[in-house]
Amino acid sequence: MSMNIVITVDDNYIRPALVMLESLFEHNNPDIHIYLLHSNVCDENLKRLAAHIGRLGGRFSDIRVPAELFEGAAVTKYFTKEMYYRLLIPRLLPDEERALYLDPDIIIFRSIEEFYRSDFDGSLMIAVPDYLGDVYYPERKKNLGLESRYKYINSGVILFNIAPMNECFSIDDMFRFMDECGLTLEFPDQDLINVYFKDRIKYAPREYNFTTEYVSTGDFLRYVFSPRYRRSERERAVIAHYMGKCKPWKPSYYYKFYRIYRSYLNKYLTAREKRELLLRPWLVFKSVAAAVWRVISG
Repeated sequence: MSMNIVITVDDNYIRPALVMLESLFEHNNPDIHIYLLHSNVCDENLKRLAAHIGRLGGRFSDIRVPAELFEGAAVTKYFTKEMYYRLLIPRLLPDEERALYLDPDIIIFRSIEEFYRSDFDGSLMIAVPDYLGDVYYPERKKNLGLESRYKYINSGVILFNIAPMNECFSIDDMFRFMDECGLTLEFPDQDLINVYFKDRIKYAPREYNFTTEYVSTGDFLRYVFSPRYRRSERERAVIAHYMGKCKPWKPSYYYKFYRIYRSYLNKYLTAREKRELLLRPWLVFKSVAAAVWRVISG
């Protein structure tokens, strides 16, 4: 049975999407249908995505979402209106049983077949609790009105149960809900999903949305200095999610799994970009050394 994978990007995220898709097909049966939900991806990039997916053995469909549909929805510098398009998946793919949404800032390490075939057990979606959200930002849950019995999920990996969602989920109701609580949404679509669907989300293990930040100073030190710890982290993750403002395609990124990401990224870089990546460690060292010298010299 084919897997339905949904992505939502604009022209700025085409290259990360190509990297993510390559890792997906590398570790999974190529009988995969990729759906792109977008409002303004240019024809050149649509052709590029279609050719890339075709070479990998999959199928590609692009679905254009009216740009004005989420015109009044809350957005931020880092979160554009495309983030809301995942909420349209049940309506746009009504004939499918299920579909898996994936953020573009992701790498797939192993087969996701088991996760994709998960039993919904009556839930509308399956997602992974946001470890950092629950541990470091408990006030966010409180401000959203989420009781302690609910876990705050990350919206970067969501498996949708399409038919039941279409039976009980209304876009108009969600628009009204957004109008009522829009000012309280720090991570707009993610907060919205957590509050609106809180009783109908099944929680999945962390390895299916393994975020790459260091969760403590000890975690940072172990990862940097212990090859065994780095290997155990790598073996645990099935889907690695490069969350945060600093992304792995940037020269300044040195969080978990950056070497793995760049092994995929390298083929999509220009010669100049490759040089920047090579020079970055030296530039970082010079910057840190200069700062230390200013402190020492008074």
